[in-house]
Amino acid sequence: MLPRTRNPALRLRTSWPAPHAVLITARGALDTATAGDLAALVSDRLWATPERLTLDLSEVDFLGVAGVRMLLHAALQAEQSGTDLLVVTGPNPMVRRALRVTEADRRLTVAALRPEPAPA
Repeated sequence: MLPRTRNPALRLRTSWPAPHAVLITARGALDTATAGDLAALVSDRLWATPERLTLDLSEVDFLGVAGVRMLLHAALQAEQSGTDLLVVTGPNPMVRRALRVTEADRRLTVAALRPEPAPA
């Protein structure tokens, strides 16, 4: 089986800013065509059971319903694995509005800025 090719409309980057902390940065459109790519990456990173998984959406230029649904599912997955999930919106009014309108901001831990990594 060939590995799944990611949709170029969404660029994803993973880093580990501190021990037991994972940061996934997304840039582009988070919609029906790309939500599966982020979902697969989140599931893969949760496999390592980090203490915190941060999803930085500050550079996302479109957040559709499929993207919001994926974030809510990721929150459930994280909770089941004992990982704190944080969604960072940055100053991005479009992402913040999408989370507010769908009331996902009531079920997700949302922050405007990334927290500083905890010392090791």
